[in-house]
Amino acid sequence: MNNKIYAVDKFGAIFDAHIHTYFDFHDGRINPKDLIRYTIKRRFNWVNAMAHDTIRGIHRIKKIAKEYNLPVIPAMEVSTGFNHLLAYGVQEWNLAKDCWDPEVVIERLRAQDCAIFVSHPGINPWQGYWTRAIVDRLDVDGVEWLNGSNYGLNKITWEQFNDYQKGKIAGSDAHHVSQFGFAYTQVEINSKDPDDLVAALKKGKCRPLGRYVPFHRFLMWEAYVRIKRKLFPNMHIENYWIKPIYEQMGTKPKRKFSPKKWKIEILSRSD
Repeated sequence: MNNKIYAVDKFGAIFDAHIHTYFDFHDGRINPKDLIRYTIKRRFNWVNAMAHDTIRGIHRIKKIAKEYNLPVIPAMEVSTGFNHLLAYGVQEWNLAKDCWDPEVVIERLRAQDCAIFVSHPGINPWQGYWTRAIVDRLDVDGVEWLNGSNYGLNKITWEQFNDYQKGKIAGSDAHHVSQFGFAYTQVEINSKDPDDLVAALKKGKCRPLGRYVPFHRFLMWEAYVRIKRKLFPNMHIENYWIKPIYEQMGTKPKRKFSPKKWKIEILSRSD
């Protein structure tokens, strides 16, 4: 394996800021060994241990990364009841996806001193777009400027956030290693301490780099997933065959969240 990764003290922290390991038991397919292998292949010097709505698998990833002297940032893409957030430095999580007020989610993440970025503003994966007017009213540290699997929809982000003064990051949004590392983030630190990485992200000491995932890789992955889910519904994870979980797991709010009402309410506030 090629160990000629970029030195942190010279280049800062370099990592794919948006990936999906298979520990979310949902749509991620990147296993820990491949995550480390492709991190090194791309010469990145940090490992982003990220999944949807869970930090399951962090210890497994850290154990393998330690063998290669690679630091790990525990991260998560959180599915709020409106849209998604990317959080770095997450310590624990038990909220069900797709049904929580974004501001409640942000408050929980801030209690853990996380760095928080809005994910793919140009995509509406649930109930609404992260428009500039909404993001300006949220306690977040920045936006995902380049999503490698977003293609033309990134233009919406670039138009709305061109003069945005907070942090901007980039990630491939890889669900499989074939999509990994095409878009990535560089952070101004010379440390391998996750707390230092989180602090730098919160201060906006980061820049988005890279390009789109090749379109044929995206199409092949989509076709593969659709066929596999239909013919082979179970996934092989850590020596077990399990059925992916698509329903809401974890603690649910006592009252049903209304994305439409929340959007009206937040936009009625003064800047």
